Amino acid sequence: MIEKKVNAFTIMEVTITMMITAIVIGITYTAYSIVSQSYMGYQKKNDGLTVLSRIDQLLAKDFAHAALISKTQDGLLLSSPSDSVSYVFALGFIVRKGPVIDTFKIQSGGLTTLFETQPISEVSADSEQNRIDELSFFIVLKNGNIPYHYQKQYSSVNLLARNHNAIN
Repeated sequence: MIEKKVNAFTIMEVTITMMITAIVIGITYTAYSIVSQSYMGYQKKNDGLTVLSRIDQLLAKDFAHAALISKTQDGLLLSSPSDSVSYVFALGFIVRKGPVIDTFKIQSGGLTTLFETQPISEVSADSEQNRIDELSFFIVLKNGNIPYHYQKQYSSVNLLARNHNAIN
C-alpha cells in the first residue's frame, strides 16, 4: 500500500486565519459605525444651516420687493403691487404664506419691529400705523442665538403717498 500525501491546512492554521478574519471584520464594522455617525451629525448640522440660509434669503428678497411692510398680530405682512406675503412667527416655527406656503421648523425670539427708529409694538386698525422699516429677531440654533436684521428703504414717492397732507 502506497500512502499518498494530501495537501491540506492544519487545524491551527485555519483557527489563526479565522481569528485574523474576525479581527479585520470587527475593525471594519467599528470604522463604518464611526463614519456613519459622523456623517449623520454632519447631515443634521447641514440641514439646520440650510433652513437658516433659506429663511434669510426669502426674507431679504421679500423685504426688497415689498412696497409696504406692516406688523400684524402674529408677524408681518409684506405687500407689493403683484402679490403679498405674510410671515407668522410662532413658538418653534416660522410660516411664510405667499404663492407657496413654507414652514421653517426653527425657534425664534426677540422680534422687534421699528419705523424710523420708533418701536412698533401695538397693531393698529390703520395699516399705515403698522408700517415698519426695520425687523430684528434671533434664531436659536444649538443653544446659540443667531441675530437677523432687515431694513427697508422706502422710496420718497411711497412715503409721500402715505401722508395725504404732504406737499407735492
